[in-house]
Amino acid sequence: MMIRRTNSQLRSMLLNSALSIVAVTSIASALSLHPLKTQRHRTHAGIRSCSSTALYLEDRKDGLSDYGRQRSQSELDSLQLKRDQMKKASLANIKPDDDTPRAEDIESMTKEEFDEFVATLGADDIMDNVNKMLEGDWSGAKFKTKRVSSTQEKRPAATTDGEDGEENFVYVDWTDETWDENELHIPNRIGFTTIDWGDEKKGFVNGKLKKQDRKEGKFNKSDLKKAYTKLQKSGITFVETSESFVKSESIFSKVTEDIKLEEGPLVASTFPNPWKHALRTRSRPRTGAAAISPAAEKSCERLGISSMSLYQVQNPWYYLGGTSALAQGMLEVIQDDHSRYVGCVDMSVSKLFKLQKILKASDEFVATNQFEFSLTNRQNMGMIQACKKLGITPICRNVLDGGLASGRYTSTNPTGGEVSKGEGDTGPYSLRQLEKLDALFKTLETLTETVSKRVKSDLLNFDAGQRPGINTAITTTQIAINYVRAKGAVPLVSVTNPRAANELLGCLGWDLNEEEVEELEKACKSCGV
Repeated sequence: MMIRRTNSQLRSMLLNSALSIVAVTSIASALSLHPLKTQRHRTHAGIRSCSSTALYLEDRKDGLSDYGRQRSQSELDSLQLKRDQMKKASLANIKPDDDTPRAEDIESMTKEEFDEFVATLGADDIMDNVNKMLEGDWSGAKFKTKRVSSTQEKRPAATTDGEDGEENFVYVDWTDETWDENELHIPNRIGFTTIDWGDEKKGFVNGKLKKQDRKEGKFNKSDLKKAYTKLQKSGITFVETSESFVKSESIFSKVTEDIKLEEGPLVASTFPNPWKHALRTRSRPRTGAAAISPAAEKSCERLGISSMSLYQVQNPWYYLGGTSALAQGMLEVIQDDHSRYVGCVDMSVSKLFKLQKILKASDEFVATNQFEFSLTNRQNMGMIQACKKLGITPICRNVLDGGLASGRYTSTNPTGGEVSKGEGDTGPYSLRQLEKLDALFKTLETLTETVSKRVKSDLLNFDAGQRPGINTAITTTQIAINYVRAKGAVPLVSVTNPRAANELLGCLGWDLNEEEVEELEKACKSCGV
């Protein structure tokens, strides 16, 4: 049977093996001993989880066999201790500090355990703020600086056709500061990503589209412009780009150059993992604090804007310069006015703590942390809770899990309603995978009716002329998106055409209640999700 391992596991295995060989070979060479046998050995905490190399003296033909047999067990233990110390010292210099603690550990901690954990990290100076958050008192949070408040008042979200047949958009933000973990306010707690913009592999066409192209789901710059305008002018102003998204930033500049907005946009871009960036661009890895602000400046130039709202730093695995260099680079981004706020992508809880502590010393803060989360991929549930306890806004990408969480594909409709591409076509997912999630898909379908009826009933409380234009034709996709919002995170959804923009706007003005969220989670657990 083939054993599959993740990239991080393989890196860790190779690193540990190399260090073991270097350390033990050095000792063996110094003592002229025969290398090496391996065995499992015990510590005071019990049996270690993996085999480690231990020194053994064997008979040799060079006259050392008597000496070898006379070595006491205590001396062997001393050599083993020295080897462990050498390995630990080496690891301290190169091992990333992003493996502990796990987010689920934070989620399960009591208040006392959490306080003790913070103290062990040397973060005593943020204890007052963390305690206020844990007690639900957000008014005294010290991560706040000055925030420019929105001047747009909430209005009915209905759109109508103007005199020239063009849509008249009405901006509405159904959320306020009470939803926020810090001073960064994301209208409606929802956003969209440009990850597919300009990517021909994802369906982008640089020119006019034919009817067949439309049927195949392809899109062009005109589609992007219409979708962007619709979202921005209707209350979804948070948009994510990245220099690693093919031509995303430059396409964004072309799409938005002629669009005038009263509110927004809130633009976010990303300083990508330096090792992945080096491989993609065939360049040397970015290192040190001085690398981050220039990268943000170039993103601004490609985006055609003077400054971003948010600049995110992706977990670099191991960054030359360490966490302090990352933090200093993030501060320079703000000081150089390339972005008002800084955040993270896929950072661990321990590294978030350290970054938050360093930034707070300069009266700034980590505003966001982005990671994957969806109905069918709930492994990062603990990270949402950990972020909120730290005053960090959790942002979730891939909230539809590639389409699996949308409810579009089921065991009875594996192609999602699309025309079969050929004999034997079962859509993007196997029937076995879809059958496993049947209970979840049935719950999604049931909830579309339940939520629609509830929203319609709520609207009857308004006078006819005052009813807000809230979507009542709820879809399974919208249920899946608003589930992420209900768990306290900001969902990011890929939007490439006006139809997808309408689908996302249909999430506004209503939320899932506790009973509906509980139904979804029961279905998830029954499916093993």
